Amino acid sequence: MEFILVLIIAISGPLLGTILGSFLKPSDKFLSVSFSFTAGVMFGIAFFELIPESIEGVGVPIAAISFLGGFTLMLIVDFLVPHFHTLTDTSESSFERTANTIYTGVIIHNLPEGFAVGAGFVLDVRLGLLTAIAIALHDIPEVIVPVASRYRLNKNRKKALLTGLSVLASTLAGIFLGSFFLRGVTKGIIAVILGIAGGIIIYLSGDELLPTAYDFGYVHMANVSLAMGIAFIIILEYAIGI
Repeated sequence: MEFILVLIIAISGPLLGTILGSFLKPSDKFLSVSFSFTAGVMFGIAFFELIPESIEGVGVPIAAISFLGGFTLMLIVDFLVPHFHTLTDTSESSFERTANTIYTGVIIHNLPEGFAVGAGFVLDVRLGLLTAIAIALHDIPEVIVPVASRYRLNKNRKKALLTGLSVLASTLAGIFLGSFFLRGVTKGIIAVILGIAGGIIIYLSGDELLPTAYDFGYVHMANVSLAMGIAFIIILEYAIGI
């Protein structure tokens, strides 16, 4: 039952992003606040949950190496398949290349994000729920961009919807890989993987979410939203007790 709840939470982000990208045109202010709030949520998950759990399981040195490993992994992925969230060049051919790059990058990036959710769930249901919430919030604005750009290119809502659903499939694949392939392994290995997941999440927040939020021009509003995202995780952890 808990795993189904994690799945529902995790897929809600891509689904909502798909709907918004296909039927609405979100404002720059909405996207800026969404990206920065999600960055705060992900910082909170990484520093309050994933990294402390990793340290508790394997100690500071190995946890630090695991964290750097996850960060480096996403750096390599970004180097091999760079993707970005804003579409500044309006020429049709350039726009199409940019849209395809964004789509490919989001697909590849969502696999390790889903893996982080699955790994968290294997260690602790509460941790899996928190990570699923963070990734779902992250996926809403991230999925809006490739879906909306696909609709702009083809004027075909069905193709735009399929774009969002394929991103969702990548997230689900990562969750199942993380949850089923890690069952039965030692807690030490899980702790290492949580450290890696922490590095992945910090990279996504610092390299993608915050820079993109600032690109829209609402810097002060984005900073407030960032703080609200961190506060949101604190409330979930200590007041609600998720």
